[in-house]
Amino acid sequence: MMRTWVWVALGLQLGCGGGVGSRDLDGDGHPAELDCDDANPAVWRSVTAWADTDGDGFGEGGPSARCVGDTTKGWTQQGGDCAPLDATRWRSVSGLYPDADGDGATGAGPVTGCVGDSLLGYREQADPPDCDDGDATVSALAQAWADADLDGVGAGDAITWCPSQGRAPPQGYVLTSGDCAPRDARFWQELPFTSRDEDGDGFTVARQGTVCAGSSLPAGYATVSGPADCDDHNARRTARVERWWDPDGDGYGDGSPMLRCEAPEESTPGETFQGGDCAPGDSSRWRPLAYASRDADGDGYLSPATGEVCSGYWLPLGYSQAVRNEDCDDGNRALFHAWSVHADADGDGVGAGVATSICGTATVPTGYSTQATDCAPQDATVWRMLGFTRRDADGDTYTVAQTGELCAGTALPAGYATQPLSGEDCDDTNAAALRNVTAWADTDGDGVGAGASTVLCTNGQVPSPWSASGTDCDAQDATRWQDLSAAHADRDGDGFTAPIPTQTFCTGKTLPTPYFSQAVGNDCDDADANRYRWTYLYRDQDADGVGATPRQMTCLGPAVLAGWSRYGDDADDGDAAVQTDEAAEEELSLILDL
Repeated sequence: MMRTWVWVALGLQLGCGGGVGSRDLDGDGHPAELDCDDANPAVWRSVTAWADTDGDGFGEGGPSARCVGDTTKGWTQQGGDCAPLDATRWRSVSGLYPDADGDGATGAGPVTGCVGDSLLGYREQADPPDCDDGDATVSALAQAWADADLDGVGAGDAITWCPSQGRAPPQGYVLTSGDCAPRDARFWQELPFTSRDEDGDGFTVARQGTVCAGSSLPAGYATVSGPADCDDHNARRTARVERWWDPDGDGYGDGSPMLRCEAPEESTPGETFQGGDCAPGDSSRWRPLAYASRDADGDGYLSPATGEVCSGYWLPLGYSQAVRNEDCDDGNRALFHAWSVHADADGDGVGAGVATSICGTATVPTGYSTQATDCAPQDATVWRMLGFTRRDADGDTYTVAQTGELCAGTALPAGYATQPLSGEDCDDTNAAALRNVTAWADTDGDGVGAGASTVLCTNGQVPSPWSASGTDCDAQDATRWQDLSAAHADRDGDGFTAPIPTQTFCTGKTLPTPYFSQAVGNDCDDADANRYRWTYLYRDQDADGVGATPRQMTCLGPAVLAGWSRYGDDADDGDAAVQTDEAAEEELSLILDL
């Protein structure tokens, strides 16, 4: 603008007093005096205009003078743009109702709206109110109910909320109402039922209604009837049961039954669960039981018979369900046991002959026996056959093998046995000869025989001139009879032996001199009776009784040789007055003190 006025002033100066015609510096065809900007050929005229940022032909803000050309880009001669940055909207219209999401529901109004050619985002009339004008999917407010037990079904007074943008209801609220138990998550809906089991015994009564439930009816409610319950308030009482009058109290009644709604452990005094008492006045009997045996004469023994008798838990005394044939005469109390016996003429308890049947008492009839094995019917001392396998004909208690059988009593008679007695008899015809012994001839009478052995049948002893041993090494010399081995000898007679190669001698009780079977000492010189033992000695040069090393192994007798000692700790063997090393003694003492 400033530049325009500068060019105008310059033109006036050039034209005044100079005699020069009009000038057009920018060559746009408009003289400088009329060109508002003669330095810019694109603009030349001055107008009052408004800035038009969005190019919709309407400007914003206040008007101002502008130097323009033919184009109107960036400016307009109309002001009042209500949306300077939106080319689709430029005019303000009052009396409108907002509908920003275009869902047909309007917000609060009337309002003044900024619009373009159309009323987009607004409506001329109020429609149903919109709770969220930024979400076309929702418009109306929704209801939610408090869900205190979090079971998905609410209760109580509803709240309203706008469910825009998929928004869930407030925490603790749900879209479903009608919770019949708002504080119990297990129940939320009323369900119908047609049968009821109030006492939980599995038996039902017909009853219709509804109950607060969950996904299914709670326990005790059903739409299907179960077994009919005679008392739905007591689980122990279910079906009606039959009862009979029981005047004698034995648990079995008489007459027609009565129906009672009672538990198994319940019982009306004087009534019972079972009928058919065969003895209504006797509490010990109530039912008939079949029997297969009976005691007609009362002697305690039964015989086969069939029938029924009024009983209690068991058949009464004198009846049995088992077939028992104990009484051979059920009409006589004195006779009951059937015996099959044999005549016992000699009274030894064992009979003989054919069997005889006798009906008697509990004991075998006199003169009879149940056994028929008497091998001597007229001899009471023997009655049975016993087998034997050994025989002692000469009575020496030594037996020989012999088998057979003879009539005996409690045991086999003397001279017969089933096993050897004292031993095997070598001669059962001579009581003095009973056992075989092996013997050898003892020609020199030293008690030990020699030569070939022979077998003698004797009383168990080897008679002279025989011997039970056949090892005599010299059968013609009574002083020698055995071989003894010698491994030691004492040739110098000092009482100590030295080992020798083992030698065997035919001798008597002992080895001959100087031989021994075991060592006596260890003679170091068996040719000198004065030397017989080995020992270590030390040279004692000062004769003080204590020698010094080195030691020497020496063969000697009872005494130590002169100039030698058994002790070797002399500290100075050249001085008889010195025997110990005081420094060593002190050192030893210190060690011991530790």
